[in-house]
Amino acid sequence: MSSPRFLAAAYTSAVLSSIVSAAVIAQTPPALPPRSAPKALSSLIAVQVQKPAAAEVKEEMRGVWVVRDSLTTPQSVHQVVVTAIKYHLNTIFVQVRGRGDAWYDSPYEPRAEQLASQPASFDPLSQMVREAHASGLKVHAWLNTYLAWSNRKAPIAPNHLWNAHRNWFALNNEGKCSPVPTNKTEGAFLSPSRPEVQDHLFNVFTDVASRYDVDGIHFDYCRYAGSGYDFHPDTLARFRNHMIKSMTEDAITQFDGRAQTDSHIYVHAFGKQWAEWRRAQVTDLVTRISKSVKEKKPWMEVSAAVFPDANEAFQDKGQNWRQWIQDGILDAVALMSYDKDTSKVMRQIKQAVAIAGEKHVYAGIGAWRLPVGDVAKKIAEVRKTGAAGVNLFSYDDVHSRPQYLSALLHGVFASRSASPRMRWLPDRLGARTGGEVKDGFGSSNVEGVSVRLTPEKKAASEGKSDNPKESGGR
Repeated sequence: MSSPRFLAAAYTSAVLSSIVSAAVIAQTPPALPPRSAPKALSSLIAVQVQKPAAAEVKEEMRGVWVVRDSLTTPQSVHQVVVTAIKYHLNTIFVQVRGRGDAWYDSPYEPRAEQLASQPASFDPLSQMVREAHASGLKVHAWLNTYLAWSNRKAPIAPNHLWNAHRNWFALNNEGKCSPVPTNKTEGAFLSPSRPEVQDHLFNVFTDVASRYDVDGIHFDYCRYAGSGYDFHPDTLARFRNHMIKSMTEDAITQFDGRAQTDSHIYVHAFGKQWAEWRRAQVTDLVTRISKSVKEKKPWMEVSAAVFPDANEAFQDKGQNWRQWIQDGILDAVALMSYDKDTSKVMRQIKQAVAIAGEKHVYAGIGAWRLPVGDVAKKIAEVRKTGAAGVNLFSYDDVHSRPQYLSALLHGVFASRSASPRMRWLPDRLGARTGGEVKDGFGSSNVEGVSVRLTPEKKAASEGKSDNPKESGGR
């Protein structure tokens, strides 16, 4: 009896090659062949792409956080896409704002210092979007929000916020701001209540969302450094102005008099209102950005990397992600659930799923600190919680260890998976179905199938349209 492979050989090699190539590099298994195609050809395709049924998951967001250090050259950007394809990931969260700098073409912030040796035409985000979309992968622009510097040495660019607007940075309750990471802060954070900061960040985020063809905007460090922030004199003055709206003239006079010896008097006297007000500053910015993004691109996903304990985030960090997800300000939260204790991580994920309702919860897994067996176990357990997927932190820690990713590929990631649809969002027109990676680097070998890579188009507008580690030392 002739095997399916020999029966299929009667069909043209061109048809076969295109289907198998698409199967290899698309984020989902290939569409079924036309009804007129013989059953033998369908069988051959199944042989090429099917994996053990035990590991097959039809819908699951399989993401990876890609820290900016992996975006320094066109070759390194390309390698991210090749790795994601090879190891059955379907979503890339690419860090394009690290410390008040831009890993893309920005009119608002200086180009990243690490890109100094590259030509001005090199735009890491544009290339990532172009190549990833051609391969059926999603790309989310990951931007650090308030954390804007973390180095003893000042930035080179005069227009960097640390150089040009030092007064925009938050101070602790001792009136200090350290750009050097300490046990209380990862570096220098911007002051969330300052109007100039709010406007600047709004412009940065919405600029990326409007000009680049990204699938989502991803907030990170969208919070205070801790409960000891922000006690900048201007912040205290703004809180005073907020409080006196509901105070009598006599009370205002009394408190202003006491402020001569206690600059924090309004905070001390109105602790509950202070906590609510400081949280509102962060929430207002996230809301403003999300609404603007949705007005222009209603299909775009808005998400945030958040502390896994909603109460800790709320009370200590001023990060009210519970409200953000329940009010529809966010479409998804990526819990930074990096603990080694799997039972603790599962409790965190289940609690978040209960909070989120229909919105998506992604389990952020600290791959950098865990053996691969532990990561695989966590992924398997996450699938039982109702979470929409997993996000590995980080690409930079695992891509250089092929045996690590191979273990996942032959286990929990054995089959390809589509990122689940967010049913409350409108469908995006011109949905991608996968295709060749176009980057001009010749050919690449993905899962044993050689794919010829065609040269990229050179149009500058391509890719654009009209704790030691938290998401870890990122």
